[in-house]
Amino acid sequence: MGEIDAPGESTRVQELSTAVERIVEGLPGTIRRLTVSVGECSVDVTWSNRGARTAAPVAARPASTDVVGSAPALAVTAPLVGAFYSRPTPDAPAFVEIGAVVRPGDQVALIEAMKLFTPVRTELAGRVIAFLVADGDMVEYGQPLLDLEPVEE
Repeated sequence: MGEIDAPGESTRVQELSTAVERIVEGLPGTIRRLTVSVGECSVDVTWSNRGARTAAPVAARPASTDVVGSAPALAVTAPLVGAFYSRPTPDAPAFVEIGAVVRPGDQVALIEAMKLFTPVRTELAGRVIAFLVADGDMVEYGQPLLDLEPVEE
């Protein structure tokens, strides 16, 4: 954040920060987007309620990703805006399951946009540790879809 030079601006920033913290803590589901503006003090939060029932929220990630000294989780992100699907058809098995090891180029999901299905391929190698969105959820460009734990190649 830039310098705070207006009188009372520091207080407004602190109040806004505290308010955002309270809002985020009280939201059900997975946060999809958070925008905070200091000038005129605005907050814009988008979250998925459906993620509360079916997706693995950030707090539900395995403890091993939160341990000091362990490798951080790597996110596979959406290449475009659309509907997320973890399987090619409703009755087919998922492309990947929790615990599966994926390599760069492996398909892990589909995104449907305007009746076109685009494969989601990972550029990373790792073990799938969490799905962050549920089948049918609308996703934004760059939104994390699943987390990977790094693996030795």
